[in-house]
Amino acid sequence: MARLFPAKQADPLLDAFWEQGLILMGKRVEEEYALRTPVFVNLRQRLYDDLELLNLLGTALCRKIFELAAGAPRPQQVVGIPDTATPLALAAALASRESGKSLLYGQLRKQPAAYPGGQSGACAYMGVRDSSREITLIDDVMASGKTKIWAIDYLREAGLDAARILVVVDRGQGGARILRERGYPVHCLYDIRGVIEYYLATGRVDERTARKAVDWLDRHNFLPAAAGGG
Repeated sequence: MARLFPAKQADPLLDAFWEQGLILMGKRVEEEYALRTPVFVNLRQRLYDDLELLNLLGTALCRKIFELAAGAPRPQQVVGIPDTATPLALAAALASRESGKSLLYGQLRKQPAAYPGGQSGACAYMGVRDSSREITLIDDVMASGKTKIWAIDYLREAGLDAARILVVVDRGQGGARILRERGYPVHCLYDIRGVIEYYLATGRVDERTARKAVDWLDRHNFLPAAAGGG
């Protein structure tokens, strides 16, 4: 298999994701979830049971946000897309306390609150509404981008705008391109092809499994046919 990226030094997050079964490849996907996809990312259950790993991921997200916002004069805020990314965003905000910087926090519901009315009664957003803040929208993975568009729309209903989107893993299936074409900067901690290459280089998977995963991702994307997608 041709190298997608040069070999990298040990990555504690990717190592932990593999050991905890948060990223699976090959037969492990079918055994765990009965799915046929050759690569699967699930930052749920087992992550929440490992608070040290959750803190490590929160720290990585926090650092990335301040790196992206370097020089920005506006206060930084993080909002997670429910349900998976809600604790990820909170972990990032809590990690900022160790960094000496302030990362503010807001939360989205899956559905607006069922209160009779008022300013917050029918709103999906929970938190301070301050348009002076620069909001980073957090999610676990980028695939089609649909949940990000949903979250952006709910934030707008609350009078807020997302300055950027940050995901843990971009699956490279076109969602990032779709969102960028709508004017939203998209960033990630990891590109899935880099993840696959890392697990190949560290002996977690063989070349056949790695190639199968890359080929599958190349065939399954969400781009319109005119844009080169399937």
